[in-house]
Amino acid sequence: MRPPQFLKFEFDDAGPSIYPTAVAWSLQDGRIKNVVLMPEQEWLPLDSDDWQLDEAHYKEQGVPPVEVIREMNEDLAEITVYTDGLGPDEELRDLLYETLNHGCTFEMAVLSDLLPQSGEELVDRYQQLIFDRGLDPQIAESGVYALLLLAQEEGLMKALEGDDDGDYRGESPEL
Repeated sequence: MRPPQFLKFEFDDAGPSIYPTAVAWSLQDGRIKNVVLMPEQEWLPLDSDDWQLDEAHYKEQGVPPVEVIREMNEDLAEITVYTDGLGPDEELRDLLYETLNHGCTFEMAVLSDLLPQSGEELVDRYQQLIFDRGLDPQIAESGVYALLLLAQEEGLMKALEGDDDGDYRGESPEL
C-alpha cells in the first residue's frame, strides 16, 4: 500500500486577494519538500506599502512558481494529496497553476477523506500534535509534518526517519 502524501501552503492575504508564499509537500518516503515562492507581480498589492511580507526575503529565497509547479507535478503526479482542510490550500493551488496556465497532475482531498474520524476530531488531533511538538501552525512544513504524524499514528505509514527525538527535518529542494 502506498503511504499517503500531504500538502500545505503558506499565504499572504494583504493584497487584492490571497496568494501563496510557500508550499510544503511530502514525498512517498515521508520526506518533506518546502519551498518559498517568488510571488508573481499580479498577486501583489498595487501599493507597495500594503505588502506585509519581507520583499527582500522572497526575492532572495523565493523560487519562481513555474519551477515549483514542475517539481510538484513530478513528485505528486497521478495521486490524491491530502490537506488539513483548515486553510485555502486548494484555492492557492488553483491560483498557482492558473496564473501560469499550467495543468495540475494531482488531485487534492481533505484529511477526513483519508481517515475514519470526524473532521472535528481530526482537527483536534492535528492541532494537538502541532502543540505537543512545538511547531508553528503557520508554517507549511509544520503542517505537513503533523499530517505525516497522524498518518503514522493511524498505521498508514512507517515511522518517520529521524523522528525518534521529535526533531524531524524535511528537505528544501534544489529547484
